[in-house]
Amino acid sequence: MAKQQTKKFRKNHSAPKKSLNWLWGLPSVIETLQIGRWRVYELYVNTDAAESNSALIQAKKVDGVELHVVSNAKLEELSQSKDHQGIVARVSKYPYLSLDEIQQPTLIGSESNGPLDASPLWVVIDRIQDAFQFASILRCCHSASVSGMIVGEYCQAQVTPQIARASLGAVNHFPIVQTADLSLAILKLKGLGVSIAAYHAEAKQSIANLSNANITALLIGNDSQGIDPNLLSQCDYQCSIPIHGKVTSLPATVAAGILLYELRRHPEPTPLC
Repeated sequence: MAKQQTKKFRKNHSAPKKSLNWLWGLPSVIETLQIGRWRVYELYVNTDAAESNSALIQAKKVDGVELHVVSNAKLEELSQSKDHQGIVARVSKYPYLSLDEIQQPTLIGSESNGPLDASPLWVVIDRIQDAFQFASILRCCHSASVSGMIVGEYCQAQVTPQIARASLGAVNHFPIVQTADLSLAILKLKGLGVSIAAYHAEAKQSIANLSNANITALLIGNDSQGIDPNLLSQCDYQCSIPIHGKVTSLPATVAAGILLYELRRHPEPTPLC
């Protein structure tokens, strides 16, 4: 009997579930609403946020987003944070693209991130499990106007509202493809004419020597294990970053920023389409 009462109590408990996708903070929520890549189901706002963003909120109500004007105490309960800035959204799981969708010509370029004439530049991530590292790499990718990112399904940090906040909304600005087989993803990119360089700390060739190599994708692995040898062997190039100290490699986040800006610093390669 005691077990049944416990189950009933847990089922009817009114506290918000941590597993639900609650996104909060004015910049994160407003940007997500404006771009429309990530589905928003409900908006919980205080009076000030409702008034200062009334036009956008009313427009989203037409799109089926439910609006609730609530107290700050309710917003704090939903977000489990005092830093909600007057707005909390219940969002869907992040809408990853599938590998098949890279067949679309519009995805072989920078259709939603940066100048329309920016040359294609993809980033493939191999097992970045630390959420803050993943968020930092996403920020680097957005700043370098990447065309898209491909991540694995396993042993990989996932895109969550927390990642969205930590990446300053970068997840809204370019497509992210999730696949169970990164090897197949690399074959797919190469079949579309993409030239792939892998960051490997022990590679003899420096990234500075690849300025005319027409690289259109960059593969980055995690700090502890690096890149899977099978994936490494599939790449067209392996490159390192010159190190002047005794430490032999750089964190994946730092390496990503240096490599992406080095690739963008040189004259743009010929677009694929």
